[in-house]
Amino acid sequence: MNEYEGCCGAQPVEFTRAKKQIYVPNAFTPNGDGVNDYFRPYVNDEVGTVWGFTILSATGDTVLFMRPRFDGSDSTKLSYYAWNGLRKDGTRYKGLFKYRMRVDDKMANKDIIEGTACAIVCGPEANYFQSKQGCFFPAQAGENEKKGKLESARKNRETNCFK
Repeated sequence: MNEYEGCCGAQPVEFTRAKKQIYVPNAFTPNGDGVNDYFRPYVNDEVGTVWGFTILSATGDTVLFMRPRFDGSDSTKLSYYAWNGLRKDGTRYKGLFKYRMRVDDKMANKDIIEGTACAIVCGPEANYFQSKQGCFFPAQAGENEKKGKLESARKNRETNCFK
């Protein structure tokens, strides 16, 4: 089976409840070029805490990454809180995966956010994505007043991966 089958078919998650906004991309390219290298939720200032941020294999039978508590407000620790696409043994994961987390807002409302996304390993096989529609990347996360939202008009800025 092609590891990329089913990638970019599911929509990225855009969740809103009252003032709480969360955006989770459906693809990322962890190649160390500084663009789209980490997978994580993007949340606005109304989100208090993200609990149990877990990445699972596509079949859901293997935990690839887990953080009991996610603090997206500290960008200096992004490499700790966000997933860099590596398995626990240090090998690169490629293809579709599942994720799950609980997101609490400042009013103590709790919501479970889950979905699927794709880890794209840059190289000849990534050319599959040159003509693929529906891939939304971390670089397309909103900023300022649109924080926690997808801005699909923003370019994904990935120039080295798809050639």
